[in-house]
Formats: sequence, C-alpha cells, structure tokens
Amino acid sequence: MAAITAENLTITYEGVPAVEGVTFEVERGETLLLLGPNGAGKTTLLKTIACFHREYRGELKVFDMPPCEARELIGYVPQSHSLNERVPVTALEVVAMGGIYKRGFSHFKIPKHVLEKAEDALNFVGLSNVQGKLFRELSGGQKQRVLLARALISDPKLLLLDEPLSALDPSARAEVSNVLGKIKRERGITMVITTHDVNPLLEIGDKVMLINRRLIAFGKPEEVLRDSVIKSVYGPLARVIPVEDRLFCITGDVHLHGHGGGGR
Repeated sequence: MAAITAENLTITYEGVPAVEGVTFEVERGETLLLLGPNGAGKTTLLKTIACFHREYRGELKVFDMPPCEARELIGYVPQSHSLNERVPVTALEVVAMGGIYKRGFSHFKIPKHVLEKAEDALNFVGLSNVQGKLFRELSGGQKQRVLLARALISDPKLLLLDEPLSALDPSARAEVSNVLGKIKRERGITMVITTHDVNPLLEIGDKVMLINRRLIAFGKPEEVLRDSVIKSVYGPLARVIPVEDRLFCITGDVHLHGHGGGGR
C-alpha cells in the first residue's frame, strides 16, 4: 500500500483551479521533495493531503484512505508557525501541545506521560538542553527543530513539511537537514517536503516532483533535475551544471545544488 496516491487530482479555490490534473504516488518510507516557483501550488497540495483544504476532484488517498480519514497518521509543519510568542511557553510545552490537543487535554493539565514523550522528542532533535527555555528565546533553527519535535510526538506515519529550511542561516539549515535525515533513517516516516533549496535535502530525497500548477516532472532526482526540465519552469536562463558527480542547478533567484553518489 502506497503512502500517498493521487490520480488526475485537481485542487480548486472557489472553483478556480490551483493545481490541475496531478498524478503521482509516494511509497511508504520514501521522501518526496516538492519543487516549483512561488504560486506553483506546492503549499496547496500539501494542505490538501493534510485535510486542511478539501476542495478537490480526482482521487487522493493517504494510506488508502481519504485524507480526512487519515488525519491521525499525518504530522504537518507549516512554513510559518502560529504560536503567539508573547505568551511565555517553554520549548517543552510547545512540543507537548502536539500530544495533548488531539486528546482533549488542556494546556494546564499536561499528563506526565505526555511530558516524558515531549522530552524524548526534544532529545531526538538534539534539543534536550533547551526544554525549559521560552520558545521565543530560541534561535530560528532551534524553533524549527522544536516544531519538528511537536509533529513527531504524535507518532505520525506521514510528515508534511512546508519550506522547513526557509529563512534559516546555513548552519541552522544543516542542523534541520540532519534531523530530517535522522527521521528518515531511524523512524522510517514517509515525508513530503516543499523547498526552494534542494541542496541540503537531496541526500534523503528518493523522488523529486516539480510542479507549476500542473505536474512538470516526477521521478528520481537525476531524472527531474535536468536542463530541459528546469528551463521549462524557471525560464531560459536556468540550467543544470554537472560538476564531477554532482549537479548544480541555477534557476535565477533559486540555487539548487545536487549531490554525489549513485549517479544522482
């Protein structure tokens, strides 16, 4: 059974198509890197898989169920968190939120077993030393890892991440990328990750999907990251430069680096 199956999927907002006629399949345990220019429909697709947006036609199944029936199996990390940073919540409390709201507990009565699980999740993402710090006092990279821990506490089978590396400095991007690699290796969770900078993620990417409202290309990284494919989305100045066993993709305002090994 595939983790995600989409066939002739068209997603609309008030009847206007945002994504049209997309067909693809993601197997269990795979990581799909979702690329495309701004306005291409990447976030719309992610939100539809997560059951936050329900206006679509065609077939969309998550673990062979409609998305809304599979919600308990899905973890979602948006591009921008909705936490009010004026409220003094600790990193541990933020993570615990992922384990209490679905179960009807209030924030002020977090069960001990949920706190223990939150501690384990923070430890997994390498932040056991900040659990008592206020979330607002953390660096951007630390906040992103806390949000990853919050998504992991509910033991999802599918993790959807919208631009998890955006607005981070190179060091923080490396830290978050390392955690995503650890999730893949040690948890085997299926992931769909939207990104403008594919470089730090290609080592964990099994498939790449390039969309611009419609499906442009889908397949292994070396199949999608080709000159003709990239130019069709980012224009004639875009190109892919092979450097030894790596690819370097120039898309104007976006730079997508390749990785070595296995001919990718």
